[in-house]
Amino acid sequence: MDLPAPVTEKEIIESINEWPVTTEGEDLYPSSSIDKIHYPTSVSSYFLRNVTQSKQVKMETVPDEDNEVVADIALARWWRKTGQKLVGYSNDIPDSTDPSDLINFASSTMEGIEFMKDEISRLRNKTSSGSRSANISSALSSFYEKLGNLSLAKMHLESAIDIQPEDKEYKWRLLRIKRSIQYRQRQEEALSRLGHNTSSKCGLPTMQQVPRISCHNLSNELFLHTYAAASKPVIITDLVDTMTTVPWSFQHISDIAGDHTCTLKKSVKDSVQWARLEDSKLMKVKDFITGIHGDNLDNDLKQLYLFDWSIPVHCPKLADELIIPKYFAGDFLQRTPDGTLYKNSWPSLFIAPQGITSELHVDAFGSNFWMALFEGKKRWIFFKREDTPLLYPIYGQQWSTDVIFDVNISSPQLKQHPLYTLTQPMECILQPGEVLFVPAGCPHHVENLETSLAISGNFVDLSNFSLVKEELSVNSLIDERSAELYKHLSDNDFKSNMFKDLDHLPWKQYKTWPPTNYEDYDITLDSVEEQKLLNKDS
Repeated sequence: MDLPAPVTEKEIIESINEWPVTTEGEDLYPSSSIDKIHYPTSVSSYFLRNVTQSKQVKMETVPDEDNEVVADIALARWWRKTGQKLVGYSNDIPDSTDPSDLINFASSTMEGIEFMKDEISRLRNKTSSGSRSANISSALSSFYEKLGNLSLAKMHLESAIDIQPEDKEYKWRLLRIKRSIQYRQRQEEALSRLGHNTSSKCGLPTMQQVPRISCHNLSNELFLHTYAAASKPVIITDLVDTMTTVPWSFQHISDIAGDHTCTLKKSVKDSVQWARLEDSKLMKVKDFITGIHGDNLDNDLKQLYLFDWSIPVHCPKLADELIIPKYFAGDFLQRTPDGTLYKNSWPSLFIAPQGITSELHVDAFGSNFWMALFEGKKRWIFFKREDTPLLYPIYGQQWSTDVIFDVNISSPQLKQHPLYTLTQPMECILQPGEVLFVPAGCPHHVENLETSLAISGNFVDLSNFSLVKEELSVNSLIDERSAELYKHLSDNDFKSNMFKDLDHLPWKQYKTWPPTNYEDYDITLDSVEEQKLLNKDS
């Protein structure tokens, strides 16, 4: 991703007072990973590096008796000093080096819940004794949110905003709580529709198949109106062979990008990170390819994933070989000034061993997504955007708008998650040579059936333009670069129309907007919004 600046894991951890949350004197990360470079993939990393530090400076001016912290920080301190001794180590503790996972675990224990209830009592005693502080109200809100009492979390955060109306962090958190409340309301409505049906009566929802269509039969306008604006996934065939100037294979990637170092991901069962994937180890691209593809397979590497590795950022030589399909070549992100958030993030590279998954997730900031598969097979499961509440979304991290999902798609427990029966899933087996389109906001789960090589891109066009601006307006409260992108996309002079006859664009032409030989925009926002209404009615 294209966030402000690289940051090490050590810097992220140290940006929160009194972290890491491990045993006294114990190093959270092994020496081999301390200097890992990150390109953060969510607002949370940016927040930890910037907003939290400024918040700590502001808190120094607050009287000690009102210098309260939010639940995650309080839990981190409690766990390190007291909690882990009360709970003891067990097989339930996440096998992860991410502090957010450990805090999430701590908050789910009986001891952690009692600690949070005690903190609420202590903070309420402060308010009843006459203390009226935004700090205290904010802290109360965070504990109630952690315990699932969203109405009280909302009330106390609104109180904090009344006291400090200019605090953007409070406003951002309030918007997130309101989203959680909306999810819960839709769940309650869905439960009433479910009525007295039990999981045994309902059974698993029927999987529909994602349609396939040849690029020779798919015009730009047909793609936009039938699939993108209708929020329907589609597989486009007969396209991948035209997407690179030379054929791409594992060997070619190794030859061109092999000496570059990448951060590999691993799947962590109880992770609160996006797609439940976390950073694992550094390795040269060619060594990873050799370890998972060929005669000398490495069992340890078969648990790792080269995931969403930015080609323009890390290997521009590979990017020069790309030809962007016409359906995605009108990407609005390319119409923003150089250096703007996300402009140079994609396409990105995916190399995965057989069997590894990325768990249910939604792509960031309301973006559309495409993937071109060169080798291997991938199984995809999709859900409609409106099905999101039925999949039991939760915010696993205090400072992120990325949800994780409580339901296990691979083995759903209908007694625990009965609303899953009301979803409308689609699935497909993506084959080599095919391109998949994933609509904005659609939760999806991906399993690598074979060792695979793919590239992908997130993009913005008229089908998701309004949603992207909505998401950016929220993130802009705590992320300056999101605010900058939001400003560009919202400018009255921003060219948001599209070309009907736009063709596939070589990389350099794709990066130079507007492309040559295209002068008149044919498709307007009004026409796409009208089509969306027609799609909804039908």
